[in-house]
Amino acid sequence: MGLFNKKESVKEKIKPPTFPGLPEHNFPTYEPSFPSSSDTIKKAVQTEKTEKALVMPEEKAIFVKVDKYKEAIDTLEIIKEKLKTTQVVLNELRELKKKEDAELEEWQASIDQIKEKLTLVDNNLFEV
Repeated sequence: MGLFNKKESVKEKIKPPTFPGLPEHNFPTYEPSFPSSSDTIKKAVQTEKTEKALVMPEEKAIFVKVDKYKEAIDTLEIIKEKLKTTQVVLNELRELKKKEDAELEEWQASIDQIKEKLTLVDNNLFEV
């Protein structure tokens, strides 16, 4: 005796009810105002491709106030001077770096010599 028994399958098929026929009405139909053919739409959408040569605008004179022009020239001169100063400082830093590198190489050489001498002394003392 199981808790869940198989239910007997319903052998009778229930038929859907039939409805009385509805009268057919003549409603107005919608007629699109544009053509349904895709070719005509594509033709209408496509634009004419005209090749226009790019015309460069004529060079026109630029009018600048004399005060603004002089101010721009003065600013450029200041920038040039600062650039020269920066170049001089950079060259001095490079020279200083070269000197520092040379000094560090000398120190490294001195340390290597001291190591060699220490190793020699160490070997002589413990050789006995």
